[in-house]
Amino acid sequence: MKIVITFLLIVLSIESNSQTSNSKIRNKTFDAIAIKKSGVEILTGYLATPKKGVLDTFSVTLPQYESVIFISTIGRDKILDGMNRVFSWAAKDLQTIVSNDYNPDTKAGVPSRNGLLALFKLKNNEYLLLQGIASPKAMSYFVIANDGKLHIKLATFGVDAVSGDIPLITYARGANVYDVFQKAWINAINTKAIKGRTAMRHEKVYPEIFKYLGWCSWEQYRTNVTSDLMVDAMQKIEKSPIPIRWVLLDHGHQDSHKTKEGMNSSQMVSFKTNAKTFPNGFTPMMNAKSEKIKWTGIWHTMNALWQGIDPEHEIRELDPYLVKITKGNENKPFEVMMPKGDSLSSRKFYNALIGSAKNHGFDFVKIDNQNRQLAFYQGMSNPVAIVSQHAQSLECAALEFTDGLMNCFCLDLLSLMNTKNSASSRVSVDYLLNNEAKAKSHLFQSYQNTLWMGQAVWPDHDMFHSSDKFCGRMMAVSKAMSGAPIYLSDAPDDFQDKLVLPLSYSDGELLRPLAPAVPLPESVMLSALTTPQAYRVVAPLQHGAAAFVAYNLMHPSPVKNVTTAFSIKDYEAAGEFIQPRVKSWKAPKEGLVYYDWYEQKGGKLQSTFKFDLIGFADKLVQLSPIKNGWSVIGNPNKYLSANTIKSINYSKNELKIVMVESGKLVIYNTKPISCSLANKIENIGNGLWKLYLSEAKKNLEVVIKLTDLPN
Repeated sequence: MKIVITFLLIVLSIESNSQTSNSKIRNKTFDAIAIKKSGVEILTGYLATPKKGVLDTFSVTLPQYESVIFISTIGRDKILDGMNRVFSWAAKDLQTIVSNDYNPDTKAGVPSRNGLLALFKLKNNEYLLLQGIASPKAMSYFVIANDGKLHIKLATFGVDAVSGDIPLITYARGANVYDVFQKAWINAINTKAIKGRTAMRHEKVYPEIFKYLGWCSWEQYRTNVTSDLMVDAMQKIEKSPIPIRWVLLDHGHQDSHKTKEGMNSSQMVSFKTNAKTFPNGFTPMMNAKSEKIKWTGIWHTMNALWQGIDPEHEIRELDPYLVKITKGNENKPFEVMMPKGDSLSSRKFYNALIGSAKNHGFDFVKIDNQNRQLAFYQGMSNPVAIVSQHAQSLECAALEFTDGLMNCFCLDLLSLMNTKNSASSRVSVDYLLNNEAKAKSHLFQSYQNTLWMGQAVWPDHDMFHSSDKFCGRMMAVSKAMSGAPIYLSDAPDDFQDKLVLPLSYSDGELLRPLAPAVPLPESVMLSALTTPQAYRVVAPLQHGAAAFVAYNLMHPSPVKNVTTAFSIKDYEAAGEFIQPRVKSWKAPKEGLVYYDWYEQKGGKLQSTFKFDLIGFADKLVQLSPIKNGWSVIGNPNKYLSANTIKSINYSKNELKIVMVESGKLVIYNTKPISCSLANKIENIGNGLWKLYLSEAKKNLEVVIKLTDLPN
């Protein structure tokens, strides 16, 4: 059977037998105007056979709205393939997004009319979220017609009939933009069809490995990796002052052959290494592990390699569990071996693939190319069901054979709704060295996609170069704000210590926020790459503190400076993404202290902290509560300063602090202070004091007292 990769939008509406009693569907139309709260539309007793892969199409009637963001990939009619390029397309209406002159991201391309979800800002300042669902039988997505009308399509991309209770979409409406994302997700994953196949972010075990700083070979070396190069890099990392604790061997190590020229054309021959570049297998790498470089990881794709397994492969024990698929076109067809769609074959394949990593001595696996699987199986029985099964098999194999799974190329609902155990996933297009336009797009994409993906996973912003001439520090800060795995990709000789060391303690343990950073409400609907307005994000920290970053992402950068601020209102949005859900934060009666990390100064927040962004720039600011006249900033040498403090005890005349790891310490009090442990106390103005303490002592207790001594 030849599998055609291009997806044709040819549909046939087929009536379902019945719907839920509270259904908002009448005559093939979903009434979004009637939505008042949150819920799920389920097609009960549904029975349909797909035509050209599509089961059904529904029109959507929308309430009046003032703006929209539409989450979709690039390529006007694309729904399959390429789904690490998923963008937040912002506009006044849906029709604008599919108009010929709409091009907000010069590094992307035209938006696909086929989207995963749509968020509307309504005329009454409420938000309405409509989100597709990927169940084990079918998946839904949204389509913008040329006239701006919205439709829902339900598809399998296959040929077999579908029956049963099929969830169609999840939705939520309310004044709190974070609530609508969380409620829609909770409702979706608790449907009978999906329950147990994924979970909320806080319900998963975050891998110990990813709590530490890492390094990946890809962005620096691409497919040019060799055994000698990896060992050399590990030896240099070992000697470096940067406390990197794990190393990831990315693409380029496989025993493979190419079907044609190009990186994405390779097929796996065996689970062995490339005999020319890794002649002694992975043994030299394993021997280079140490007390410092404790863990290693290996890269594979969901298909084993980009084009699956070579028909002439050496993994013959897998033969009963593989199916031959013809790809390419009539002039240049080629054959690909892929796992069959049944549960046994799927489990056998992923146990073998992930088990091979364990056998070679690797501690974790990075899996790429996940959502491209649909295109391989298109036109077969039920590709959605097959890929869902594969995703579940991967999760189980990773849990059994590894200490962690890195999901990559997975910005789609089918992947996300099958993250049964894995706690992190990529949320962005690949980072690219020394490319200003791509960096802006990457930052914007990372934070926007966290709004929906961050319900289930910690948002991996990808690797970065600390030596990037445009945004080395900016990338380091954004990774710190994500709370997800942080991994460098510089050649070890190029590490920029001053930009990397603020990410972690001396043992490489990362300072992680209580929740991943997301855009503040006023930035959620912003077309940040085309608007001379600051794009602002927030992440909650320990002890009631919060880290904020403002970006000037417009491209090309505006001639005039962008003026913005952080305020008490912004602080009160800081806790909204914490899981399980907590009460909305309130500023304490005594107020807040702001700390400008880049300028290393601050003071009491009067109402707002106002500043300018010049060109491609950012600003990292921490807001901390004042209690009994005291406020604790933390160690100013770390980006997330507040997280360096293990515990705080406030009293009127004394402050007791336990530091996770000692170093410099900034605190606030309008009166003079003393501390017997401090080698030096510096008055840095506006009530802020910097204490110079001994370095790198764990759990150091510091007592600071008010004193009558002059400044």
